[in-house]
Amino acid sequence: MSGYRISPEAAWIEASEHDGPDHLVWAAHLGSGAQFEFSDTGWLIWMLLSDGIGDVAALTAELARIHAELGAGASGSPFDESAVSAFLADLLADGLLVVDA
Repeated sequence: MSGYRISPEAAWIEASEHDGPDHLVWAAHLGSGAQFEFSDTGWLIWMLLSDGIGDVAALTAELARIHAELGAGASGSPFDESAVSAFLADLLADGLLVVDA
C-alpha cells in the first residue's frame, strides 16, 4: 500500500473557513450520509491528507515535526505509526479515504 487519499465520495469543509472554530473539520460520506467531525490531531491528519500527504510514515513524521515545533518535543511525540494507521483504517472503513496503489 503506497498511501491514502480523501475519497471522491467524501464532502468536507474546514470549520474556520466558515466562521467556525479553528482546528475542526466537518466531513460526510456522500453515499451513506454519515457525518463526522475531526478536531485537534484528527483535524491535522485530515488537513495533511488534503495536502496530498497520504503515506503513514510521512504523516507520522509530519505530526512529530509539528509537535516538536510547538515546543512539545521534550516529551516526545505521542503519535506513532500504529496509532496513525489505526485512525486511517477507521477513515477507510467509513468510506472517507481510498487507497492509492
